[in-house]
Amino acid sequence: MKDIDIGKEYIIPSPGYRNVRERSSTSGQHRDREESKFKRTRPLECQDALETAARAEGLSLDVSMHSQLRILDEEHPKGKYHHGLSALKPIRTTSKHPHPVDNAGLFSCMTFSWLSPLARVAHKKGELLMEDVWSLSKYESSDVNCRRLERLWQEELNEVGPDAASLRRVVWIFCRTRLILSIVCLMITQLAGFSGPAFVVKHLLEYTQATESNLQYSLLLVLGLLLTEVVRSWSLALTWALNYRTGVRLRGAILTMAFKKILKLKNIKEKSLGELINICSNDGQRMFEAAAVGSLLAGGPIVAILGMIYNVIILGPTGFLGSAVFILFYPAMMFVSRLTAYFRRKCVTVTDDRVQKMNEVLTYIKFIKMYAWVKAFSQSVQKIREEERRILEKAGYFQSISVGVAPIVVVIASVVTFSVHMTLGFDLTAAQAFTVVTVFNSMTFALKVTPFSVKSLSEASVAVDRFKSLFLMEEVHMIKNKPASPHIKIEMKNATLAWDSSHSSIQNSPKLTPKMKKDKRATRGKKEKVRQLQRTEHQAVLAEQKGHLLLDSDERPSPEEEEGKHIHLGNLRLQRTLYGIDLEIEEGKLVGICGSVGSGKTSLISAILGQMTLLEGSIAVSGTFAYVAQQAWILNATLRDNILFGKEFDEERYNSVLNSCCLRPDLAILPNSDLTEIGERGANLSGGQRQRISLARALYSDRSIYILDDPLSALDAHVGNHIFNSAIQKHLKSKTVLFVTHQLQVLCALP
Repeated sequence: MKDIDIGKEYIIPSPGYRNVRERSSTSGQHRDREESKFKRTRPLECQDALETAARAEGLSLDVSMHSQLRILDEEHPKGKYHHGLSALKPIRTTSKHPHPVDNAGLFSCMTFSWLSPLARVAHKKGELLMEDVWSLSKYESSDVNCRRLERLWQEELNEVGPDAASLRRVVWIFCRTRLILSIVCLMITQLAGFSGPAFVVKHLLEYTQATESNLQYSLLLVLGLLLTEVVRSWSLALTWALNYRTGVRLRGAILTMAFKKILKLKNIKEKSLGELINICSNDGQRMFEAAAVGSLLAGGPIVAILGMIYNVIILGPTGFLGSAVFILFYPAMMFVSRLTAYFRRKCVTVTDDRVQKMNEVLTYIKFIKMYAWVKAFSQSVQKIREEERRILEKAGYFQSISVGVAPIVVVIASVVTFSVHMTLGFDLTAAQAFTVVTVFNSMTFALKVTPFSVKSLSEASVAVDRFKSLFLMEEVHMIKNKPASPHIKIEMKNATLAWDSSHSSIQNSPKLTPKMKKDKRATRGKKEKVRQLQRTEHQAVLAEQKGHLLLDSDERPSPEEEEGKHIHLGNLRLQRTLYGIDLEIEEGKLVGICGSVGSGKTSLISAILGQMTLLEGSIAVSGTFAYVAQQAWILNATLRDNILFGKEFDEERYNSVLNSCCLRPDLAILPNSDLTEIGERGANLSGGQRQRISLARALYSDRSIYILDDPLSALDAHVGNHIFNSAIQKHLKSKTVLFVTHQLQVLCALP
């Protein structure tokens, strides 16, 4: 497809996205508070809901008012780390930030004292309400972090290309600075935890065995032990503070980036709905866990080396034995990590199937109940769950072994060391024994977190691969060409357009995509798979002989790839639908398009919106679009939210839209008028009500071009006449309207 860009855009930094104002949401159950929340607005770092939904349909909607979003400038005159370094100053002259965590210095971060005001409020009230909690820090905003991650990913693609691009490297660059600081703090924690037992406790034990007493020396030892414990505790708290903020930023950024990507996908045939849900729900959490506990793995080797050196100094050569037990524990953890990653890869595939199956069951639950298919579907879901449970059990066994072995490593190391040391005839004093045991105990934390760190990193590695496969999927590109005449809004010259094969019946099953072929799932025999591919190719050849299929590339598969040739051919074919279209629509005109079912009305609209592949000719558009599809798209929110769709509440315009779309009688019936909650996909509304709400949303958006795809089909005759006269001819009289219908009596009323 050609790139399409309709209207002016505010691009930062990922192309195709703009930022607009969003109404602030406040809690409350009374209508007056609900009314006020639409009138109190403030700029936020977010994307308009109408923009979001339009992207899902492949639209490019221009926004008349750009947001006040202030981009966090990484090229600050004093450096991109200016904010972080200035927060470490004991006395700061800079202005305070709205969120206390952004004003917290080093001591406040280590002790979490910036949470004290919130804790006092909770203690005073006995509970915390939403208005008591601060708004989100701008540095943790998913929009801000997503733009940075998008920029890094785009730089990676431009530098090495899609095939060699590494999302792991991008994620590392995104988290690098904070993770390095976290590792440094962890090193301080380990050194402080090691120094106390290794030096202070040793001298303290020797002092207790001495005959002479020295009060000043003993106080220094106690003070030294206190100091090492304080440093260890505070540095560990700072490590967790850094890791959790890093995890929050990474999770918000990558999930927002995935959400935006899904809205821009050309089609989702390569991934099932269950897989997309699983990516956004589970894989995002895996990224957070990896950032939160993955860096703790770095502390283990350092402590093991220090412990080995110190034990050798204290006990001699036998000190190697205890350290060897610790060192051998890490290869075992690496083995467990590989098994964990293996089971994770197997499990996510089954989980995707389970989520997809449950989505199908919930979507068609009425038919399942009607035809008494409950038992059959229950058995199908139960079978998938049993398979998933078996995989999780195997992974749980290995994870339990690694977690259970970690605490007893200290005991094993101590027993082996002391047994061999005494067997060889070496002396062992109480000071030496207690010192070695305390050193081993100081190494316990690194051992305990190692299984969790390895598990989180292994699962995050699988999640990164799934995110990368999503980010590399083909997007819908918007038209950038503008008509030569300023009075022309839509212009098509000798345009020949085609759907790709995913829109045809030739490849309408996810099981025939290369992605599913590579999964090598054992649920279908190889012979059956080959027969299905042969049938698919036979259908493709028949269609090609009729002149409906095209090859998007001159390259054909090699003879060696005979088995995969059919699939690759299916992916490369395009189904030509529109031929030599010439069309000009002037500004402010109402143009009607009529035709029988399957004549190409919706394809023409899709071509204008940029959802088809342009083979010949040109398409040019100028303006912003509002699109009303044949099937109404309804949010699980209030009726007002469905109409506003993230826009500011304008009472006059809102009332005008309600009257034009004949929604006043419906509001009188609803229990809470326009604040009534609408069920998922408008379950508690009739088809006509859903269609009128969808039309009202388009009218309220106030765009320059309106594309209405048979909006009157679900309406009664008298309601349809009212909508056509009031909404389309009067409310949109100054707009450019492309009206698609198969009702000739409606077109006869056009001027």
